[in-house]
This record gives sequence, C-alpha cells and structure tokens, in this order.
Amino acid sequence: MIKIFAFLPLTFLFITCDLISPKESDDRSAIIGLLALSRTSSLSNTSTARFPTPSCEVSTPAFSTLKDAGFESTCGQSGCHITGGSAANKFRASLYSEVLTYVNSGVPSTSLLYREQSTGSMSQYTTQAIDKAIYCWILGGAKQ
Repeated sequence: MIKIFAFLPLTFLFITCDLISPKESDDRSAIIGLLALSRTSSLSNTSTARFPTPSCEVSTPAFSTLKDAGFESTCGQSGCHITGGSAANKFRASLYSEVLTYVNSGVPSTSLLYREQSTGSMSQYTTQAIDKAIYCWILGGAKQ
C-alpha cells in the first residue's frame, strides 16, 4: 500500500511536467533528480546487517551496557579481544579507551566497531543484544 502512494506523486509529476514550458526544463530536471534521490531512502527501519537497526531506549548509554549485553564475554572471553588473545593487538573488549579507537562517536554506520560486528567479519559471532548495545552506545556519544 505504501509503495502505491509513493508512486502517485511521481506519476502526477510526470503528467504535469508535460505542461511546463521549455525554459523551465532545467527546473523539471532538478525536481526529477530530487525525487529519484528521495526514493533511495528506506521507508522502513532496516539495515543491511544481520539484525534490524536497533531502537534505543536510553539516549546516552554507558560503556557498561556493552558488558551487560555480552560484548565482553562473547568478544573478550572467547580468546580474542582479551589480554593475550588473538585479537588483543586491536583492542581488548573490557577497556573503554581501546574500544573507543574503533568508534566514530554519534555515528554507528561509520564506526569500524559497529560495521565489523554488524556486517563485517565479526557479524557471525555477534548477538542481537550486542548489536543493539554497540549501536546505541555509539549513537549516544560513546560515553564511559
């Protein structure tokens, strides 16, 4: 139903564009371009990740919410992101200062930490709870 209503304005635009004079064709092209760009945005709250884009109940969650969601036990205690672990040279999951180096505060989609665990090489090891905790923590400013 939503898709039908999305195309109605576009259909109306094409019908009315025939009535525009030739000198207004640049304006018509600009309008059509804007409509095409607007169609690229999603009407739903989904992502290309394993899980849907989370909704955050807390506006500025603390770093401890990652541990509560299982980030430290799944990523750290698994023998990877822990002192002496195979990925300890990147960061240790329990250390805020090290994890923060993989974060673009406020923008999960451009943060290496979120991208890797949601769509990258670490996505096979993550859970929906960890995905949400990381997303919301970064979106909220990556506070300690």
